Amino acid sequence: MAELQIENSHSESFQFDEPKDQDRVEKAVLATFPAALASLSFGYCLGYSSSALEDLQNDNTSFNISLTAEQASWFSSLIAFGLIIGCLIGGWAIEKFGRKGTTMMCSVPFVLGWLLISYAQSVAILYAGRFITGVACGAVSFTAPVYIAEIAAARVRGVLASLRSLSFTLGVLICLATGVLCHWRWLAFIGAIPPTLVLILMIPMPQSPRWLLGKNRTDEALEVLLWLRGPEANIKEECSNIKDTLDRQGRLKCTDIGTPTIAKPLIISVGIFMFMELTGTDAILFNAANLFKIVGIANEKLVAISVGISQLIGNIFSCFLVDKVGRRKLLLTSALVMSLSLITLGVFFAIFIPAVDGGFATDADTSSGSTSPPAEEISWLPVSSIFLFNLMFSLAWGPLPWVLISEIFPLRARGFACSFVTTVFGVTQFIVTKTYHSMAAAFTIQGVYWAYAGFCMLGSLFVYLLLPETKGKTLEEIEDLFDRPVKQTYESIH
Repeated sequence: MAELQIENSHSESFQFDEPKDQDRVEKAVLATFPAALASLSFGYCLGYSSSALEDLQNDNTSFNISLTAEQASWFSSLIAFGLIIGCLIGGWAIEKFGRKGTTMMCSVPFVLGWLLISYAQSVAILYAGRFITGVACGAVSFTAPVYIAEIAAARVRGVLASLRSLSFTLGVLICLATGVLCHWRWLAFIGAIPPTLVLILMIPMPQSPRWLLGKNRTDEALEVLLWLRGPEANIKEECSNIKDTLDRQGRLKCTDIGTPTIAKPLIISVGIFMFMELTGTDAILFNAANLFKIVGIANEKLVAISVGISQLIGNIFSCFLVDKVGRRKLLLTSALVMSLSLITLGVFFAIFIPAVDGGFATDADTSSGSTSPPAEEISWLPVSSIFLFNLMFSLAWGPLPWVLISEIFPLRARGFACSFVTTVFGVTQFIVTKTYHSMAAAFTIQGVYWAYAGFCMLGSLFVYLLLPETKGKTLEEIEDLFDRPVKQTYESIH
């Protein structure tokens, strides 16, 4: 454990003199927009289950498609299985075709998957569409944040990278809100619009200058940096710093994975992404409407929009705080509040919702009156707990892991490392979402939430022990931070 611990980021590091006051940021913001729109498509996919499943499980009129509880579970979790495949493909494509090209290519499976779901006449076609959109989600999940991180100057990288998560949450909210008004088929058809816009809007945007330099296309990289930073910025010095780093690194070899600059951030990233999913956020999101139905709320789909609203608010605050407060403090604070929220939610179920039918209240139970009157009278408590949980999750654990993987890996390993980490993320997401109902049946629903609360606490401990602060550092400075020999245990930040 001690070997993985890294020196506090407040200690001195080798400095690269990137101009921080003369470079402009307007063009970087413009180039961020279509990449963020790709993340909106990702969020729309994850929000689809909560809105659509209520209709799909009770719709016997549209081509006789009506999902059982087991089929609904597979429909929710297949996106995670597709995400795993997409991560593996994206790791190769991001190096072969670049960050821009891969982001554009993701639009194709997005549109194809949504059209398959929209026109599906069988459960198998629904599964296929869900899986294909998952493949697109897997590739775009790290391609978009890497693209944003590599075009942004250090002083605004955290803010721009957080826009990725803001747009992701906006996609979830749009899907939940549209699901109140639209049938699940129209909801899927609308989902094809954002990736179509990504394909069009990304065409005039520049390639990543770091990827261009990695391909020895120096003149193109200088043109991109001039467009992004403006004529007053010292783009030759920035280009020279990036080239020096690339020359020092060389090409990625299998033996390089064990070096500190790759092994340390890889272990940290895998741990943070696993804890991000083990908090249960996607299980709660996918089953939000059904969860509110269990506690006795009449219009559960409408109330489920509060999940998206809370995440949107959290992401907005994250954009302002990430480069002021720092990554570590946000992750530590939010994990503790998330844990308290889940404990409170579990206490509510333990006291007010009777444990039936294998350990948890089902839809049939709640509709037949098994929800006690006191539970209905304080239904604001679980709603508030879920709202607070999602608010704090979106403040840190939602956006910041994606910010971190886009900045802590050296360029030569960024494609491989991001692909590996997001693959682990997809596997963990699949396990968490697929086992939610079976765990609730085995351990009661409050037991599931208490388990998620325990993982929140473990996640905060993991961050406290292993994660250094990267706020305000260039990508080259961050690499130098991980390249140091371990001399002492990690200091706590005061």
